[in-house]
Amino acid sequence: MAAILSQNSSTGFYKAPVSKGILGCMFLTSCALNVPLLAHIKQYVLYNVPSIFKKYEIWRVITSKLTFLETKDLVCGCLLIYYFRIFERRYGSHKFASYLLAACTVSTILELSFVYLLKHLDVHITFLPTGPYGFIFPLFANYFMDIPRVAQTYILGVPVTGKTLTYLVGLQIISSNKESMISGICSLLAGVICRWNFLHVVDIVKVPKIIAKCFGTCLGWILDSSPPAENAVPMGATLEIQRHQQLEMMEQQLLLSRARDARDRGNAGRFHNRQQMAQGYAERLVPPNNDGGLFGSFHNQNIWNNAFSPTSLLRRNRQQESDGAGDSGEMANGINQNHIDATSPVPEDQVKTLVEMGFERQNVVRALQSCNNDINIATVILLNES
Repeated sequence: MAAILSQNSSTGFYKAPVSKGILGCMFLTSCALNVPLLAHIKQYVLYNVPSIFKKYEIWRVITSKLTFLETKDLVCGCLLIYYFRIFERRYGSHKFASYLLAACTVSTILELSFVYLLKHLDVHITFLPTGPYGFIFPLFANYFMDIPRVAQTYILGVPVTGKTLTYLVGLQIISSNKESMISGICSLLAGVICRWNFLHVVDIVKVPKIIAKCFGTCLGWILDSSPPAENAVPMGATLEIQRHQQLEMMEQQLLLSRARDARDRGNAGRFHNRQQMAQGYAERLVPPNNDGGLFGSFHNQNIWNNAFSPTSLLRRNRQQESDGAGDSGEMANGINQNHIDATSPVPEDQVKTLVEMGFERQNVVRALQSCNNDINIATVILLNES
């Protein structure tokens, strides 16, 4: 997860006020619960299942989603929220907030239903884990389906990517105990249900526009973030791409350098060819074996006749044309070997991946052809054009 805190992903919470609000709420409530003066409040945020069923303390369903009680879970949860802010930029704050509300509602219903089912199987669960599981883990469904998998290295033959590290952070949260696994699995199922809008749950459970507008008016000055600097590294669709943008820029510079070298070699080859042609004219007009010093050949009438006869001139022109065509063909072959074939076939899976990220198909095909089907460089090219 070092990429999350790297310099290439320093765009912050620009166009992500909901993610910023969730992370800030988690941090403030966690600090408040660890202050000795307010330590007695911790009992009101516990996810006490018997109190919900028997005493009808429904408000515990809401307060239990405010923060993690364990420090390691708090740190991992904040990293995941910071990472998943890319979905808020993609969907928009209102749609993103509605998605989280629907996913958290479905996740809570699944949790309570599963606990109730286990109770009839003589498996009693008193406390479920406290924390915004219903806000974080449903986004793993979108993360798995929408974010492309870019391999970076291999460990014992297993590909390791930035997505692998993100999955490990989520696994760290839900692997604490069996109650955490129950909440995590229910949240993942809620994410799948909301992603495919099963039973139109996303259309039913959503944030009203009037409430979203009121929150934007009242808290916008706190949650809004300034845009990134103009000279900053462009925002990629994923943190893997953001982390590799500098490397990809260096690769682009290397390709441009190779193209310039090929052009320089072509110019040098043409200049050398012209010198050879000029030397050939001189050798044909003034033969080296003149048998009479520098001007001795002027007295040889046969040399002059052969040099300026129409048959001889025509033969020399044809020979020069064939020599020039051969040299230019070699030069063209040398240049073509250093240039990328723009008519090479484009893999359809790469085109589909980039189109799903929001780019136009014709621009995607052109970008992939220009970089020899390298999806990383093609993504950078499309982002710079947008």
